[in-house]
Amino acid sequence: MITRSHTVSTCDGLLSAEINGELVMMDMKAGRYIYLDRIGSVIWSELERPCVVADLCRSLAERYAAPAQEIERDVLDLLEHMKRNDLIQLHY
Repeated sequence: MITRSHTVSTCDGLLSAEINGELVMMDMKAGRYIYLDRIGSVIWSELERPCVVADLCRSLAERYAAPAQEIERDVLDLLEHMKRNDLIQLHY
């Protein structure tokens, strides 16, 4: 389970294109497309370099008018989904 203290980053090998602020990626290994909305695209760009989850949540809370707990819950849910689909890696 990913926590606030984990450091995460994107995995290599994904082709991506931004279309109107949203991201479409192609996972060449699995032969599938992945779609991220505007906020998911912002999170993805933050993960291009290793990032501590707590720092990512704090950065998003500064950008968007939403309760910090809601942002953290949504970020952790998205990161878990990305991890299950081998889109991100954890750094220990």
